[in-house]
This record gives sequence, C-alpha cells and structure tokens, in this order.
Amino acid sequence: MNRARTFDPHTTLSQVVDLFSSKGYSETSMEDIVQTTGVSRYGLYGTFGTKRELFEQALEQYAEGMGKQSFLRLLEPGASLDHIRAIFDERVADMCCAEEHKGCLFIHTAMQLAPQDEELRGVLQRLMKRMSKAFAIGLDSAKGRGEVSKDVDVDAAGELLTSTMFGLAVLGRTGFPKATLDGIVDSTLGSLQEESK
Repeated sequence: MNRARTFDPHTTLSQVVDLFSSKGYSETSMEDIVQTTGVSRYGLYGTFGTKRELFEQALEQYAEGMGKQSFLRLLEPGASLDHIRAIFDERVADMCCAEEHKGCLFIHTAMQLAPQDEELRGVLQRLMKRMSKAFAIGLDSAKGRGEVSKDVDVDAAGELLTSTMFGLAVLGRTGFPKATLDGIVDSTLGSLQEESK
C-alpha cells in the first residue's frame, strides 16, 4: 500500500543544505539527515535517492539560493556596478552573521570531495561558470554606462569576481571581520574602475 508523502521536499532539502553546509558531506550521516529533517530513511530515499543524489540536489539548491534574484538582475538591461556590489554586500553579510555557524557548501565540496571526484568537480565548475558569466554580463552593462574601465576584459573580470566571492567565503568562515571583507570588495571593484587611470 502506498503511503502519502507527509513532508514538503523543498523545506526538507533546505534543511539538508544547512546540514551539509555546517558539517560537510563526509561528516553528515543519513541518521543526521533523518534527525534534522524528521523524515524517515524510506521517505528520503523515495524522494531524493541515495545520500549522494540528495547531496547533489542540495548543492543545486544552494547555488539557486546564492542571491539568485540579485544575479538575475545582472542579466537585465541597465545592470550597474551597484548591482554587483549589492551581491557582494549580501554575501558578506551572510558570511559574517554571528547567529549562523554554517559553512559554505561549495567550499566544503571543493575541499572534501572535488579532488577525488571528477563528477562533482564538473558540477562545481558549471555552477562557477554560470556565476562568472552573470558577472561578465553585468560588467559589460556597467562598462557601457561608463562605470567600468574600457580596457577591462569582462570575461576575465567575471572570473576574478567569482574567485573573489569564494575567497571571501573562506575568510568569512575563518572569522575575519566584516571590515576586512568589505575592504577586499572595495579594492576588487575599485581596480575595475581604475584600470585605465
């Protein structure tokens, strides 16, 4: 006899994202997931598949939640350097939130699993390339507005901003103060404006 689903998969996946972000993949057991979500192993396996499949879905949801609306704004006409700064401000505020002790799921994945897992390396690279492309499109718009130096290669600068974002995540989770992270953002964005000066 089929049992009706009694949990919301999206809410459950959000809880799993937080758990994996806090403990990492290797240190998170299925029992941890059951206790955190209140969903039985049967329900988890039936909805998400194996722990690995659940993790990949959590990684995708984490990427979707990383300021998705802010990144989408970069794809619209009229995107400016202020929109790019807003993304960094949002992420830095999250990284330095005293009430939260979550890690960055991307960083956990890159450090723990990616070195020996080609498939996950590919997942991370695709997500980072999407982020870099969004930054590049926003920078191109900002360049058209005269906010970014004309000699800036927006594709290379998009990759710079993406690597800066992940470097900030490491520093933020290591306990560096918000003022330090803000200073890095100021210097990075300032270099794009001052390139030709």
